[in-house]
Amino acid sequence: MSGETSKLKKHMFHLVIITIAGAMIYGLPYFRSYFYDAYLETYHLTNTQMGSFGSMFGIFGMISYLFGGVVADMVSTRKLMSVSLILTGCGGLLHLMNPSYVMLLAIYALWGFTSLFAFWPSLLKSLREIASENEQSKAYGFMDGGRGIVYAVDGIAIVSIFGYFSKKAGDIGGLNGVITYYSAIAIALGVLLFFIMKEQKPDTAAKLEDKQDKISVAQVKEVIKMPAVWILSAILCCTYVMNIAFYYFTPYATSRFGMAATAGAFVTIAAQYVRPVASFGGGIIADKLGRSKVMYVTFSMMALGTLLMVVMGNMSSTLFIVLCIMIYAGMYGGYSMVFSMMEEGGVPIRVAGTAIGLVCTLGYLPEVIVPFCSGKILDTFGEGGYRYLFTAIVVVMVIGIIMLTVWDRYVKKLHAKKA
Repeated sequence: MSGETSKLKKHMFHLVIITIAGAMIYGLPYFRSYFYDAYLETYHLTNTQMGSFGSMFGIFGMISYLFGGVVADMVSTRKLMSVSLILTGCGGLLHLMNPSYVMLLAIYALWGFTSLFAFWPSLLKSLREIASENEQSKAYGFMDGGRGIVYAVDGIAIVSIFGYFSKKAGDIGGLNGVITYYSAIAIALGVLLFFIMKEQKPDTAAKLEDKQDKISVAQVKEVIKMPAVWILSAILCCTYVMNIAFYYFTPYATSRFGMAATAGAFVTIAAQYVRPVASFGGGIIADKLGRSKVMYVTFSMMALGTLLMVVMGNMSSTLFIVLCIMIYAGMYGGYSMVFSMMEEGGVPIRVAGTAIGLVCTLGYLPEVIVPFCSGKILDTFGEGGYRYLFTAIVVVMVIGIIMLTVWDRYVKKLHAKKA
């Protein structure tokens, strides 16, 4: 066990670098959700148009995940991640040009390609390589919890930046200040990562496997035939619905409780303060008790918290925030578990990038569906639409619990077959 522990410790600097990069690259595609109302008014958008940005980002991201996973098995993860960061930052600079709705769609499509193509599959593959088999959950939990710490600090920064520039030049000034901040950091991180991140050298066994089995159509077919990939895709899809839907807690807080823009932003930013504790705790407990067991609890927390939002229509703002924290704990306590479950599902490391790409392509479908559908519901039903939205979330969480039982049965059969 000491040898396994030392493997992760040996690559701690590597882990810190990819954790920071994995957090900051998504500042630009998602910052609109923190300042939902200000963004809506500044660019004269409807809720449906606002949702279409997330859907556009998700569509290009979905395509990118599929092919990016294959590329991650062929090209240097350092180069892919670096280029992705730099191009994402350049997309932010385009956003400063007072874009129209059509131009905004193009920018989010660009971000869907640059921040997702090969970047996320590369990051996850790199993470798997630096952790031993019994440390997978811990490594993923550390990375996701570390991203939470970065986001927590970042949340204070962007609210301060928005507040400062909005006082001087209105909401447009505040938004441009945030965009400039994220663009500069993404470009700087891309350059920095390229020069200081070391390439992960494969061990002897991995080299032999590479020689015997290069990336090919046959290898892609091999991944497609793995039941583990499809089951994990369904589980990820269910849990990721909450990762997208929770951004609507901000406009709900501003419309339901009359919170100001900066106060409403903190409702969703608060998730990043819960994230480190939930991710670290979830990863450590999962390696000891079992990943699916932890996810049963996290799905239940999300389902119960959202259900209470539906049935308790006259709740106070304090109770609402408490329920949000409960949901955030469940959301981040189980989110990073999905990718760490590949090992127990029998997915070999030599096709990890391709497998991750396929899981991401299917599992991140909520990125495409949830924003547009949510916007359409809110434009149609107004504030009452939140009740329908939250009810749908509860149903999806229950489906996630059902898929976990399917996973447990599959893993038992797999282990029995190996025995």
